[in-house]
Amino acid sequence: MQQQSGAFPSEVSGLQDENCFVTASVALLLDPHRHTCALSAALDFVETCESTDQPGAFAFYPSSGTTPRLVHTLPPDADDTALAWLAMLRGRRRDVAAARGAFKRVIAPAALLLVPGSESPWVRPNAVRTWLADLGRDNPVDLAVQANVVALAYHIGLHDHPACKGACDSLLTAASGAYPPKTFARRFTPYYADITELCFAVRRAIGFGARRLRPVLSWLAPTVDIDALREEKPLYCNAHGQPVWRAPALQRARKALTTHFS
Repeated sequence: MQQQSGAFPSEVSGLQDENCFVTASVALLLDPHRHTCALSAALDFVETCESTDQPGAFAFYPSSGTTPRLVHTLPPDADDTALAWLAMLRGRRRDVAAARGAFKRVIAPAALLLVPGSESPWVRPNAVRTWLADLGRDNPVDLAVQANVVALAYHIGLHDHPACKGACDSLLTAASGAYPPKTFARRFTPYYADITELCFAVRRAIGFGARRLRPVLSWLAPTVDIDALREEKPLYCNAHGQPVWRAPALQRARKALTTHFS
């Protein structure tokens, strides 16, 4: 299913869509020794999604504007940036020192030093906003984004960074409160169409060393069922819930290459 561009495709509004998020997510499941060519091609695509204005920051789509997509362009975001760096580190495309520099330079400034009263009650100081651009109130704190930021921070030895602590604290606060995951799913993960995607993100963070998030995985466990790996499961969305992206390629890779919920 890998495209000529190196991307692994998704589907949205009846269109094929080639984006950083799905491609980096599949790349993280590939074995660098067994899937060398596929991983290299995927990372070639991921690197085209780096912002020309913010080196080290990554956007959902390549900056060239020539690949299949729903909209022409989107600003860089913490989610794509975290997963892009994790994928590039896995493929030895870039090194830890560069990743640390990017974390401090482009992700850390998106942290909320003060939490507005309008934010959800589980959002803690230094939680990371989704977009790496100043979008005012249109920049919610998404818990799956927090998990991906934590994964990168732990992988590069920045687990004590305030942005990592704020992200962890937000996840743990949500898990310890009276917030049933399915009931609050849209508020927990406004950019994800299914709460089980938060399970995948938290499990990945734990795999990179964030063991303090194990209570979050236990809290989410009742949400996981056989549909979590269904190929046509809605995966991602805009903050208002539409449109919805699906990625059969990612779901197939998850089923073929890993056991996520055993």
